[in-house]
Amino acid sequence: MTQPAPCSPVVDLCRAFVRIPSLSGQEGAMARAAAEAMGAFGFAVETDACGSVVGVRRGSGPGPTVLLDAHMDTVPVTRPEAWAHAPHGAELAEGRIWGRGAADTKGSLAAMLCAVAGLEDFVGTVVVSASVGEEDLTSAALEPILDRYRPDLVLVGEPTSLRLGVAQKGRAGVLLEATGRSAHSSRPELGDNAVYKLLEAVARLRALPLPVDADLGAGVCELIEIGSEPRQSQGMVPHLCTARLALRLLPGETAATVLARISAALVGLEGVSVRLAHLARPCHTGHLVEMDEFIPAWKNAATGLQARLLAALGTAAFAAPYTTNASAAAQRGLPVFLLGPGAIEQAHISDEWLAVAELEAAVPAYAAAIRVGLGG
Repeated sequence: MTQPAPCSPVVDLCRAFVRIPSLSGQEGAMARAAAEAMGAFGFAVETDACGSVVGVRRGSGPGPTVLLDAHMDTVPVTRPEAWAHAPHGAELAEGRIWGRGAADTKGSLAAMLCAVAGLEDFVGTVVVSASVGEEDLTSAALEPILDRYRPDLVLVGEPTSLRLGVAQKGRAGVLLEATGRSAHSSRPELGDNAVYKLLEAVARLRALPLPVDADLGAGVCELIEIGSEPRQSQGMVPHLCTARLALRLLPGETAATVLARISAALVGLEGVSVRLAHLARPCHTGHLVEMDEFIPAWKNAATGLQARLLAALGTAAFAAPYTTNASAAAQRGLPVFLLGPGAIEQAHISDEWLAVAELEAAVPAYAAAIRVGLGG
């Protein structure tokens, strides 16, 4: 049964955000809503070239800078007819907010804004970035924000069930390409079928042992796309076959080591090449972002800061099996952690949802983490 809307500002704000469709590259309306909310909370607000919205609150004196980031974009709504709740209805029922982006990560953004708005008597600077393009161009839009504000602590809002994320898998998109020679399918011996070459390449890669990390578990190498040329052929041996692999990476893996491992497995298989996928897409502002699809994994060493955060939050450490904007900060050697309401199992699904109680608990959790970062 649908419950009446509560007066909780964080619930109201999260629901307002969920009502706004914001696919990657189409976050303009959501960005305007985030900027309006920041302005109403007393932040100094700006929108950067990528279209990320950044709000800043400065304390009564100089001190550390704490940056909180949550992305505005969402994955698409697939098969809306399979949803029991309207994908952008932000329905409040069963103690949950239902809708695309509720858990990933509009709830985090709403809670961050409410937490920072409630800060009093602090020194230092707190920055909240509502970033774009995380779902496909992960970490790219956070790079210029880190360059500008040079934070002393970074908290990335992702669904961690309010546990403190201290490690994270990375991601790579790897393209395999097999080339052959066309021929009439009635005389295949005159050609060189590229599909068979690619199938052999994929079989070899599936047979490779995957690296394992004690906290993050095993890496992943999964075939997610395959296609051949010519397409819709009525009777030609394919001269080209391509495949895309999604890799989930562990700490210490680099683009060079990953490509070297794959290339070694393909030795002796002529006509097959491997490279990283290159991503390019205009932001909602028209600004073009390009990157090779390699976002490294990271794992924090136990530090005094981590211990203080865990104590302040009263929570456990969490190793995330997914990839986030936090990689941008980790590559710079910045102290970075994940923290947010919801669980990854609630994200990217039909009838995505976020528990109201956990969303409301995220506000004091972010406030406690910010106080630690500011030295309070």
